[in-house]
Amino acid sequence: MKFLRSIVRTRPPGAQVQLPRSSLRTFSAVRMHAQSQRTSSASSPQPERPVNFYSTHGRAFFKAITLAFLTYQIAYWAWLTVETEYLKDQKNREVKSLEQEVRLLDEGRKAHRPGTS
Repeated sequence: MKFLRSIVRTRPPGAQVQLPRSSLRTFSAVRMHAQSQRTSSASSPQPERPVNFYSTHGRAFFKAITLAFLTYQIAYWAWLTVETEYLKDQKNREVKSLEQEVRLLDEGRKAHRPGTS
Protein backbone atom coordinates (compact mmCIF):
# COMPACT_ATOMS: atom_id res chain seq x y z
CA MET A 1 0.00 0.00 0.00
CA LYS A 2 2.84 2.39 0.75
CA PHE A 3 4.17 1.77 -2.73
CA LEU A 4 0.82 2.74 -4.29
CA ARG A 5 0.49 5.84 -2.13
CA SER A 6 3.94 7.03 -3.15
CA ILE A 7 3.08 6.57 -6.85
CA VAL A 8 -0.26 8.38 -6.51
CA ARG A 9 1.30 11.36 -4.69
CA THR A 10 4.15 11.85 -7.14
CA ARG A 11 2.22 11.61 -10.39
CA PRO A 12 1.16 14.74 -12.19
CA PRO A 13 -2.55 15.41 -12.65
CA GLY A 14 -4.06 13.53 -15.62
CA ALA A 15 -1.23 11.00 -15.88
CA GLN A 16 -2.00 7.29 -15.66
CA VAL A 17 -0.55 5.13 -12.93
CA GLN A 18 2.00 2.65 -14.25
CA LEU A 19 2.62 -0.24 -11.88
CA PRO A 20 5.54 -2.57 -12.32
CA ARG A 21 4.47 -5.89 -13.88
CA SER A 22 6.02 -7.96 -11.09
CA SER A 23 3.76 -6.46 -8.42
CA LEU A 24 0.53 -7.34 -10.25
CA ARG A 25 -1.14 -10.71 -9.91
CA THR A 26 -3.29 -12.07 -12.65
CA PHE A 27 -5.81 -14.68 -11.70
CA SER A 28 -7.89 -14.43 -14.83
CA ALA A 29 -5.99 -17.16 -16.70
CA VAL A 30 -6.53 -19.65 -13.91
CA ARG A 31 -10.19 -18.80 -13.63
CA MET A 32 -10.74 -19.03 -17.37
CA HIS A 33 -8.99 -22.38 -17.47
CA ALA A 34 -11.11 -23.76 -14.64
CA GLN A 35 -14.28 -22.37 -16.20
CA SER A 36 -13.45 -23.78 -19.61
CA GLN A 37 -12.93 -27.23 -18.09
CA ARG A 38 -16.26 -27.09 -16.31
CA THR A 39 -18.14 -25.84 -19.34
CA SER A 40 -16.58 -28.35 -21.73
CA SER A 41 -17.32 -31.29 -19.46
CA ALA A 42 -20.85 -30.05 -18.77
CA SER A 43 -21.67 -29.29 -22.41
CA SER A 44 -20.47 -32.56 -23.95
CA PRO A 45 -20.59 -35.39 -21.44
CA GLN A 46 -18.90 -38.47 -22.85
CA PRO A 47 -20.13 -41.86 -21.75
CA GLU A 48 -17.70 -43.80 -19.61
CA ARG A 49 -15.98 -46.37 -21.78
CA PRO A 50 -14.28 -49.52 -20.44
CA VAL A 51 -10.99 -48.27 -21.87
CA ASN A 52 -11.19 -45.26 -19.59
CA PHE A 53 -11.82 -47.51 -16.60
CA TYR A 54 -8.80 -49.71 -17.30
CA SER A 55 -6.54 -46.80 -18.15
CA THR A 56 -7.32 -45.25 -14.76
CA HIS A 57 -7.63 -48.34 -12.58
CA GLY A 58 -5.65 -50.88 -14.60
CA ARG A 59 -2.59 -51.02 -12.36
CA ALA A 60 -4.62 -51.35 -9.17
CA PHE A 61 -6.79 -54.05 -10.75
CA PHE A 62 -3.73 -55.95 -11.98
CA LYS A 63 -2.07 -55.63 -8.57
CA ALA A 64 -5.16 -56.93 -6.75
CA ILE A 65 -5.56 -59.89 -9.12
CA THR A 66 -1.85 -60.73 -8.93
CA LEU A 67 -1.82 -60.58 -5.13
CA ALA A 68 -4.94 -62.72 -4.93
CA PHE A 69 -3.40 -65.33 -7.23
CA LEU A 70 -0.13 -65.27 -5.28
CA THR A 71 -2.00 -65.64 -1.98
CA TYR A 72 -3.95 -68.59 -3.36
CA GLN A 73 -0.77 -70.28 -4.60
CA ILE A 74 0.98 -69.83 -1.24
CA ALA A 75 -2.04 -71.18 0.65
CA TYR A 76 -2.30 -74.14 -1.75
CA TRP A 77 1.43 -74.91 -1.43
CA ALA A 78 1.25 -74.73 2.38
CA TRP A 79 -1.82 -76.99 2.47
CA LEU A 80 -0.17 -79.48 0.09
CA THR A 81 3.01 -79.54 2.19
CA VAL A 82 1.10 -80.12 5.43
CA GLU A 83 -1.07 -82.82 3.88
CA THR A 84 1.98 -84.56 2.37
CA GLU A 85 3.72 -84.58 5.76
CA TYR A 86 0.56 -85.96 7.37
CA LEU A 87 0.28 -88.75 4.79
CA LYS A 88 3.99 -89.60 5.15
CA ASP A 89 3.62 -89.79 8.91
CA GLN A 90 0.52 -91.96 8.58
CA LYS A 91 2.27 -94.35 6.14
CA ASN A 92 5.36 -94.53 8.38
CA ARG A 93 3.20 -95.46 11.37
CA GLU A 94 1.42 -98.10 9.28
CA VAL A 95 4.77 -99.56 8.09
CA LYS A 96 6.09 -99.67 11.67
CA SER A 97 2.98 -101.44 12.93
CA LEU A 98 3.16 -103.96 10.06
CA GLU A 99 6.88 -104.59 10.72
CA GLN A 100 6.13 -105.17 14.39
CA GLU A 101 3.31 -107.56 13.48
CA VAL A 102 5.65 -109.48 11.10
CA ARG A 103 8.28 -109.67 13.86
CA LEU A 104 5.71 -111.04 16.34
CA LEU A 105 4.43 -113.61 13.82
CA ASP A 106 8.00 -114.66 12.97
CA GLU A 107 8.87 -115.09 16.65
CA GLY A 108 5.68 -117.12 17.21
CA ARG A 109 6.47 -119.34 14.25
CA LYS A 110 10.03 -119.93 15.44
CA ALA A 111 8.77 -120.73 18.97
CA HIS A 112 6.28 -123.35 17.72
CA ARG A 113 8.70 -125.09 15.39
CA PRO A 114 9.40 -128.64 16.55
CA GLY A 115 13.00 -129.76 16.98
CA THR A 116 14.57 -126.29 17.37
CA SER A 117 16.22 -125.33 20.59
